[in-house]
Amino acid sequence: MLIAVVCMSSAFAVLSQKLEVSGTGSVKGNWGVEITGITPTATQGTGTSNSANADLTVATFAADLYQPGDSVTYTVTVENTGNIDAKLDSISSKVTPEYGTDDNQYVNFTYDGIASNSVLKAGESISFNVTVQYSSDVVSTTTMNATLTTVLNYVQNS
Repeated sequence: MLIAVVCMSSAFAVLSQKLEVSGTGSVKGNWGVEITGITPTATQGTGTSNSANADLTVATFAADLYQPGDSVTYTVTVENTGNIDAKLDSISSKVTPEYGTDDNQYVNFTYDGIASNSVLKAGESISFNVTVQYSSDVVSTTTMNATLTTVLNYVQNS
């Protein structure tokens, strides 16, 4: 029996082969999410758009507001020109001068039509509104100037 086990082990060693599989793969993605347009679309009262511009996913808005209730609304278009679906991870904003300070007690900004975690599929675009408003709660009037910088933080949708 011992001789049979030795013979079988030797035969197995001689007849066994190492199988090796190799290959290569590549991923070709094209990331391209950017703001393609900012247009002032509505005003209320005597408010006027001073400027609006974009650099990739950063938008800057400036408006002149003269009295309580004045507002300017901008329509912003974001396009995914790449072939990878994108998800809006967050929206960050900075107001200069900062809202709630002595230099800016009355100007606020609101967004409509965009939300964190929304997916922008490859080849598609979305539009949303940003409104710059002189608070109607103010009792005295003074010309207010404020600038909003908005950053849309997109990540790959997984």
